[in-house]
Amino acid sequence: MPRPSEADMKRLAAMVQRGELHPMLNHTKWAELRTEMLAAPSEQRPQFRARSVFAPPDFCTAWDGEFYYQVHPVADLEWMELQAASSTWLCDTLRRHSIPYSLEAGVVRVWGYTRPGLQPEWQ
Repeated sequence: MPRPSEADMKRLAAMVQRGELHPMLNHTKWAELRTEMLAAPSEQRPQFRARSVFAPPDFCTAWDGEFYYQVHPVADLEWMELQAASSTWLCDTLRRHSIPYSLEAGVVRVWGYTRPGLQPEWQ
């Protein structure tokens, strides 16, 4: 998977080192998630929207179902929200890969990073 620019990777590392971000999901787990969404049964129609740690407050991408091209880079993803026809299928898929997630206003959210003082209610 592609990576952010070298400058952004340095900014990200500095944010982690200063304790502004706490890593939750590694590159391998993001790849497993992407692989599962690409292989999803057609009736599930999974979609995602995401937020970068560098994004302005309250910004996230629009819902998108294109997991092959649109999901990268993942190194700077603060979180990714997921939806599918069956939330049971979605949650079972995440659990099968030991991918931690929370429910935010009823929407499944996979966390790349958390911030101090913000601890999701893990499912």
